[in-house]
Amino acid sequence: MPITPFTDKLPTVFSLLFLTQILVACGGSSGGSDSAVGSPAPGSDDEPIAEDAAFNTAVGFNVVREPGARLPVTETDPEITEAEFALGLPEPIVQVPDGVDTSTNTAPFFENLQNLTVNAGDIVEVVYLPRDGEGELPGMFPEKLPQGSTFDDNFDGSKTFRWQPLQMDVGILKFTVTALDPANSLYRTSQPILIKVELPADLSTIPNVAPTLDEVIPHTVKVNDPVVFELKGIDLNGTVPTLEIPELPAGATFNQHPRFEEVFVLKFTPASVGELSFDVLARDSVDNTLTSVESVSLTVLAEDAFERPGLALKTLGANRNVKMGFAALQSFYHRPDGAIYASTAAREYDIVTPENSMKMDYLNPEPGRYQFAATDNLVAFANANDMTVHGHPLVWYRQLPEWVASSAVSTRETHMREYITRVMGRYADSVPIWDVVNEPINSDGTLRESVWFEAMGAGYIDIAMQHARDQSAEATLLINEFDIGFAGPKFDGLLTLIDGLQARGVPLDGIGFQLHLFTSYDQFEELRANFAAVASRNLDIYITELDVSLSGGAGTAEQAEVYRQIVDICLQQERCRAIQTWGLTDQYSFRSIFDPLLFDRAYQAKPAYSSVQEALAGQ
Repeated sequence: MPITPFTDKLPTVFSLLFLTQILVACGGSSGGSDSAVGSPAPGSDDEPIAEDAAFNTAVGFNVVREPGARLPVTETDPEITEAEFALGLPEPIVQVPDGVDTSTNTAPFFENLQNLTVNAGDIVEVVYLPRDGEGELPGMFPEKLPQGSTFDDNFDGSKTFRWQPLQMDVGILKFTVTALDPANSLYRTSQPILIKVELPADLSTIPNVAPTLDEVIPHTVKVNDPVVFELKGIDLNGTVPTLEIPELPAGATFNQHPRFEEVFVLKFTPASVGELSFDVLARDSVDNTLTSVESVSLTVLAEDAFERPGLALKTLGANRNVKMGFAALQSFYHRPDGAIYASTAAREYDIVTPENSMKMDYLNPEPGRYQFAATDNLVAFANANDMTVHGHPLVWYRQLPEWVASSAVSTRETHMREYITRVMGRYADSVPIWDVVNEPINSDGTLRESVWFEAMGAGYIDIAMQHARDQSAEATLLINEFDIGFAGPKFDGLLTLIDGLQARGVPLDGIGFQLHLFTSYDQFEELRANFAAVASRNLDIYITELDVSLSGGAGTAEQAEVYRQIVDICLQQERCRAIQTWGLTDQYSFRSIFDPLLFDRAYQAKPAYSSVQEALAGQ
């Protein structure tokens, strides 16, 4: 729906706000408490409990965990239906970068692919032969291999996907391979196939295979820092294996996780530098003679490997009246490198955003069920290190729990109000800045369709912002948006939204600029103008999600220059209050394949870090 003047919405919006004020004054509520259509409030069963220090790397603050043995809700791929399978091979997704003429360079493709139906225990073999209209040989890679499968080179331009699905694989799987144009690797075709796995009539035909260890990515840690490995056993036959470490590192503990029976936690402190490895044995729960052994390794660096010359970014930022920060990986203290992650963040930054732990699907996955521990721990970490916590996000169209996404339209305003009330109420003394509404605008400047828009129309933004203000008179309330770092209809739509909110007296203190950029970004004057347009409306500016991905053959020098110019533009705009990268290290960035952040996977400062230092210092 296009952004138009809201005059036709005003009676509904303001009658709702007025009704809220009347009900609150009379001791009632229009949705902020547990009405008949609302969801239960958090109770004592939702309160986190203390976690044993054997399960984390935390230093300087105490970690809590969720109570009981309930599994957390995680994002999974949407279930593929029988109807979708019956439609046949899914359409390929073709990515065409700028500068490619598709009339003279056709997209790569695969020959002779089709959907498959197999029994658990069968051996699946699919040959992938990429082709190119110009007669050259495209490259290819699988997007994600199922557990236990391989993608083998046949040394003739083709590769074979080999897999033996078992009980845990029953259902319909989407498997995607991407072909890369020989002349431009960014010109690519992603082709999915669907594989339906069924149980055979005779279950004894399914072999009992050895359990394995879930993948452990390489890590770098600091000598004399605590290290924690959460090691998960995988048994595709559907049982839970046990894990053993034949030779424990000196002084190590190895315990089964208190909540997840398939996870065992190793904690130790490496006392010397170098490459360190140990074997992990997974033992089958049905046949205890059936085992597999995999090696886990990490790199241990000396303390001086993490020293950086010059002042910390937060110190330099404070001298220029701008906060420097990052988005924190959820539960970083449960990662092997959690200690160096924490010490790097504590040295450099004075503002932090939760990357995922405040998103509604995680925090409130079921009606009346809340998972506060991860956010509580981030607040404790921030308090221990004098960091401001920037809450993110209260109202978003994505990462909603299924119970909200499928709720009756008439109940959604209540759910939205309840969520804002409960989250802001819990963290009232800890979180002074909030992304109240996240990403409300389409690329053409119209308001985005969402469960909230469906329920309340354009007025949902008014209601959310006002309700947030009702929870805290002092909090800084933001609208956070992406693709507004350059001129265009999306930024024009944002200004129209801002002007309407301000004309109606709706609370709004600032705009969060998500700047997920590439090294090719050169629209600095447009960004400067956009900052000025926001500042002219008496609003603050927060760079909330900054990263600069390497692209087009550019290197770290070009990346550093983009960072430098972004920081300079912020410093030249007096209403720019904070600069936060979206993540701390390339190791955990959501764009990690592009190495977009200031610290590499070994926590070494990149040229971009130095350029940010120099910009903050006025050099």
